Amino acid sequence: MAPILDVDKGGADMTVVPPRAFSVSFDQESVRALHKITGRWWVVALLGFAVAVLGVLLLADLAAAVGTLAVLVAIALIVDGVAEIVTADRYHAMWPSYVLGALWLVLGVVALVWPDITLLAVAVWVGIGFVAGGVVQIGASVSWRGRLPMWGLWVALGVLTFVVGLVALALPGLTILTLAIWLGLALLVRGVGMVWFAFCLRRLRAKTTAG
Repeated sequence: MAPILDVDKGGADMTVVPPRAFSVSFDQESVRALHKITGRWWVVALLGFAVAVLGVLLLADLAAAVGTLAVLVAIALIVDGVAEIVTADRYHAMWPSYVLGALWLVLGVVALVWPDITLLAVAVWVGIGFVAGGVVQIGASVSWRGRLPMWGLWVALGVLTFVVGLVALALPGLTILTLAIWLGLALLVRGVGMVWFAFCLRRLRAKTTAG
């Protein structure tokens, strides 16, 4: 759905429109705050595409060794962390994105450099990170839903992340196959959500430029 924006004859003012859960209607303050992000929509799209591809790779090679699983998840977390920081301006206060971005980066780097990482270590480490990250994302998205574009999308991604983290922690007999499926699905959905948001930003940029 295209952004819902009302521009006056001079093109300088915009009608206040409350943000919707899964669309990109913005008020004046939010549009000004998101101006930098709209210019970087293609960066967000590329990062989201990379996360989605890594999720697909996990799902396509379910027989991968633990080391391969850890590397794919680590790279996806690092990319996701960069994306969170790049899109920090979507929040009224930017600290939630900085916290999430730092969390994903730390998780990714540790999983990437951990020598001879075991399946249990992957499950516990990523599980703790996903639970914490999901809580932060849900809390921030609900708290700033009055100004956060597509806040419903971020809540949904936070819930998915939280649930996958719980699954990784709650199943002591978790197999590499099960972990790969859950993590692959989580990364795929998060990546698709980022790409969706990026193209909404692109439409917003085109709309405001035309106005």
